[in-house]
Amino acid sequence: MLPTLEGGIAAVQRRRVLQLWLAILGGHAQVAFFAIGVGALLARVLGRWESGEAAWLLALALGAGATAFFFARRRLPGEASAVSWLDVHSGARGLVVTERELGASDWSARTRDELARSLAVLPPPAWNRALRPAFPALAFAALCVWVPIPRSVPVPPPILGAAALEELEQKLATLEEVLDLPPEEAEELAARLQRIEDEATSGQPASAFEAIDRLGERLDAEAAQALDAAQRAAQDLAQAAGDPSLAEAQAALVSALSGMETAGLGKDLPPELRSALQPGSLSLPAGVQLSSAELAQLSQALKGVLDQRLAQLGAGGLLSSAKLSELRLAQGALGNLDDFEYDPEHVCDEDCKKPGGT
Repeated sequence: MLPTLEGGIAAVQRRRVLQLWLAILGGHAQVAFFAIGVGALLARVLGRWESGEAAWLLALALGAGATAFFFARRRLPGEASAVSWLDVHSGARGLVVTERELGASDWSARTRDELARSLAVLPPPAWNRALRPAFPALAFAALCVWVPIPRSVPVPPPILGAAALEELEQKLATLEEVLDLPPEEAEELAARLQRIEDEATSGQPASAFEAIDRLGERLDAEAAQALDAAQRAAQDLAQAAGDPSLAEAQAALVSALSGMETAGLGKDLPPELRSALQPGSLSLPAGVQLSSAELAQLSQALKGVLDQRLAQLGAGGLLSSAKLSELRLAQGALGNLDDFEYDPEHVCDEDCKKPGGT
């Protein structure tokens, strides 16, 4: 079937746009792949992306096809240019131009023959014009995405490692001195510290620093638990010293002693405190009801123990000065026993159980 004039014009325009698109695409793809390669390399080096993550950047090169088509479409030849091209390549006898100007005529059949010959010599798409400049840029982008990049682990200076290890040893020694740790937990912490020292001396500073951080967090968590237990015990001691009901006051003292024992805060109590408690235990003798004076005296002594334990944890680097300051500011809310006065000779009667009683 012979082509029509309108079909020939459209064919010439399509082929011209394709040729322009391929010519422009090569340059745009070259720039796109080069930019993608640089971006992928920066992301892998600075952002520590893996190759699979950086490979998705190659999809951005599709934008080069869109931009190339936009510029090629703007240079689309008009109908007059297309007709002139068809007429020149059909022998330049003016049949195609006349057909466009006059429309159907006696020689329209001959014009279609000329159109067929002109369309047969349309230049094929020059794909190599687009691929040739894009291949080197694509190879560069692929290298930036897939070539392995050595990951150098930053190693702190030896002097910092020694200081961190010394600080960790001090924290563990303080924790063992202040708290009554279960034997298996104390052995575990000592074994972890020994492994860290072995790694540090065997030339594995990176893994040693990671282990130092983990063990330091574990020791800080133990100190934080002791702080919480001390705060709860201080509240119970404040109630034990000031509750007008002897039964409730003694129950608060028992609760404080239980919390201190659970948190390991009852280690190495002074002799005067141990004599008031059951031997080998942090509890009151069974069946004994203490007087208000005895409750206050025992609460005051236990609060002194708590203050000393927390001060030791702070000196060992396990509690920050801000935490200790915050605790001192909250003493009023937790029950400050320092201003409590009691008479050792006082004997409680029914008036003591009334509000405001002694």
